[in-house]
Amino acid sequence: MKKSALLLATVIMSASILPAHAKGDRPAPPSFEELDINGDGELSKDELKGPLLDGFDKFDTDGNDTLSKSELPEPPRPKR
Repeated sequence: MKKSALLLATVIMSASILPAHAKGDRPAPPSFEELDINGDGELSKDELKGPLLDGFDKFDTDGNDTLSKSELPEPPRPKR
């Protein structure tokens, strides 16, 4: 096999095994149902992490220490 063909095959195979985020694609954020581990229709601090947990008190507009689907902010738009 020629060096150029071998190099091309290596590049193609490497690109196909890269995780999506390495190529610039971001996975979709988890759905409300995926976050609601106990299935009670509300999200508690124990079920969250990251930005939702960091902003929990701001998002909890009714002050009941849980987040309903309507209290969740819109997920960030992908950067282009």
